[in-house]
Amino acid sequence: MKRKYIVAALLVLAGIFSWAIAPVPEVSRQGFAMNTLIRMTFSTKDEAVLDDAYSLLHELDAELSMYNPSSDISRINSGAGVERVNVPASVVEVVRDSVRVYELTEGVFNPLIGAVTRLWKINRADNTVPSREELDAVLGLSGIENLEIGDDYVYLKSKGCVLDLGGIAKGYASKKIADLAKSRGVTSGLIDLGGNIYAVGKKTDGETWKIGVRDPLEPAGNPELALSVEDCAVITSGGYERFKVVDGKRYSHFFDPKTGESVMSDVLSVTIVTPDGSLGDGLATAFMIAGVDESVRLLGKMQDAPGVIFIREKDGGPEILASMNLKDKIFRSAHNVKFFSPSAGI
Repeated sequence: MKRKYIVAALLVLAGIFSWAIAPVPEVSRQGFAMNTLIRMTFSTKDEAVLDDAYSLLHELDAELSMYNPSSDISRINSGAGVERVNVPASVVEVVRDSVRVYELTEGVFNPLIGAVTRLWKINRADNTVPSREELDAVLGLSGIENLEIGDDYVYLKSKGCVLDLGGIAKGYASKKIADLAKSRGVTSGLIDLGGNIYAVGKKTDGETWKIGVRDPLEPAGNPELALSVEDCAVITSGGYERFKVVDGKRYSHFFDPKTGESVMSDVLSVTIVTPDGSLGDGLATAFMIAGVDESVRLLGKMQDAPGVIFIREKDGGPEILASMNLKDKIFRSAHNVKFFSPSAGI
């Protein structure tokens, strides 16, 4: 009889233990915001975390969109040369982030490129390109000295200035959503803002997240390589994303802030790996404009430089260049990877 009680007690304890280590359920949802398809997955019993994450995303979208006439960015642009515009703390923060990336890239990333962006109309069904005269007329409006940032306001000092945070907004949003999830006890999750990825912690099985990087020559095909990451953003920009073709010539959505011209550099795509989503998004944009050699020079001047992968075309196929700090994170690649140290160059 005593033996039966012992067995029963052990079975009860085993049941309690198995319940205690049962995997936390995953909650997942798709949506649309920031002009792209969104998917978020969190390991949590609290599905309200997803509700709050999407609410935050839509709130940021309403604040930061240059194309929404009621957004805070549009109010700032409407007040250019007229008045200081009071904005939420999040808007001040992301504008400051954009200036930080401007400084790190020596002006290659420029949040005041908006007047040029509007002329190009890349996102619209339009078969024209701006003339040299039109570009010259607005280039003076992109000087960073036109931007004034206060504790609770942003002011554009010259009429016609246009603040455009399209090159940094999704990266900023992904980091804010990751911070929200962590504050609610989420230790494992994946935030996908249209290919702009933020990995929260590790997967529930203790493995790192495996994130693919597209082959820019065949973006609809298999990934060119895969990264093993945790607690960081993986942000890729490529010329295959948004462009228009006029008279047989392809124009990208990356613009040289010095000339206003659409840029097609030697880079097919850039991937940045960093815990700082704003930095990652901004650098991915800037490095598509700067090209490999100039980007590596800029990386060499940064403290705690992020991981970077450049893919460019060579002999009809992709050539992959990756910074040394990613050597233990790239676990699969369709082609050989050439690693480089920013301080030594390519």
